[in-house]
Amino acid sequence: MLRPSLKALALFAATIPVTALIVALTPDLWRLTLIAPILALAALGVDLARAFPDRDLDPEISLPTLLFVGRESQALLSLKAYPQKKTVRKLQLEALLELDGPLKPPGPQTITLQGVEGVFPLPILGLRRGQADLRALWLRWRGPWGLAEIRSRRTLELSVMVSQDVYRVHQDTINFYSRQSLIGVKPQPFRGEGAEFESLTEFATGMDPRRIDWKRSGRHRRLLAREFRQERNNLIVFGFDTGRLSQEPVGEVTKLDHFVAAALRLGWVCLKSGDLVGGCGYDLTFHSFLQPGRGVRFFTQLRAFTAGLDYGLKETNHTLALAELSGRLPHRALIVLFTEFIDEVSSELLVESLALLTRRHMVIFVTVGDPLLPTLKNQRPSSLQGLASSVLADNFAKSRELVLNRIRRLGAYCVDAPAGQITSELLNRYLLIKQRGLL
Repeated sequence: MLRPSLKALALFAATIPVTALIVALTPDLWRLTLIAPILALAALGVDLARAFPDRDLDPEISLPTLLFVGRESQALLSLKAYPQKKTVRKLQLEALLELDGPLKPPGPQTITLQGVEGVFPLPILGLRRGQADLRALWLRWRGPWGLAEIRSRRTLELSVMVSQDVYRVHQDTINFYSRQSLIGVKPQPFRGEGAEFESLTEFATGMDPRRIDWKRSGRHRRLLAREFRQERNNLIVFGFDTGRLSQEPVGEVTKLDHFVAAALRLGWVCLKSGDLVGGCGYDLTFHSFLQPGRGVRFFTQLRAFTAGLDYGLKETNHTLALAELSGRLPHRALIVLFTEFIDEVSSELLVESLALLTRRHMVIFVTVGDPLLPTLKNQRPSSLQGLASSVLADNFAKSRELVLNRIRRLGAYCVDAPAGQITSELLNRYLLIKQRGLL
């Protein structure tokens, strides 16, 4: 596609006052008014003739095998020039990818081709899970004088999947286990505050007196205390609310994707610890369930299950979903519920359902803290509109805290943290429950 550039249009516009001045001063010499436009057209033609031809440019695009949500990747643009002349001058282009799918719309990237070939990275950022399609590649460059502009559209049929960042899952888990491990190779019995008996040891100052075994202490005529082992076969189930409220973006990533990222990190730790891990997804109905499994190899199935969680716009029915989930669990389990609510009135049914669920199971209630509430609440208002915003933010924060306090009184653990801190808070709650033997 050939078209004049803005510079060429400005040149044509500059000829208008010149021709008007000639006609006003010497009307008989009106033929001279054609000289300026003809010279402008000739300059445009010469610049177009000297521009690099579209037929001599061969672009190729290579995509990564997998894209990750919230992590910038790069598509490699390979350009090869086949000029008719032996010398190749420096060519400056603008490249733009035409994308379709859960990706951030990219902007044009300026690249410079020196020589006959070159490889240039084009950034791509995934916003949601799903399949992304690369429709076309747009290239734009100008002639040596900048008057003629050439646009080229190359049709492409490429696809790539957008998934959660598994690299960060493994990296965070490696860091976690490296801090927990000891220097050297030695057996670790994983003693703690669980419920499975490990051994007897002599009672010392600082131990819990309730751990004293009085029968064996009387037999051996010294105080002996029981030591317990942490259980390694607990049932951990992730519940994902895929309703309308979970689709709200925090930054550039939805709350549901933040939930999935935190669940994958915790799931890897649970599987490495020997626990059974399962999951479910629900909104208006209970639409998906992953049968619990164990072992590191099961992480592939967990990742595939979370990748299939759809982005729904329906309201969430917590009563039906939590009742269905409780009926599918054979015994006491740790349920990590990822959901969202607005205020105290809309969460009434949620609290009632949690009251029934906590009678049998241990629950960790996970939400993403709204980053706008503290900002609006603590701002110094300079107008009536700012004052109203501060009052509303304070009311929402108080209502949210009331709901969380009601859930805590039911015996559940609440995690209400910013998106970047959910994983650490969730791991701390999991380790606290394991150490106390609450399962």
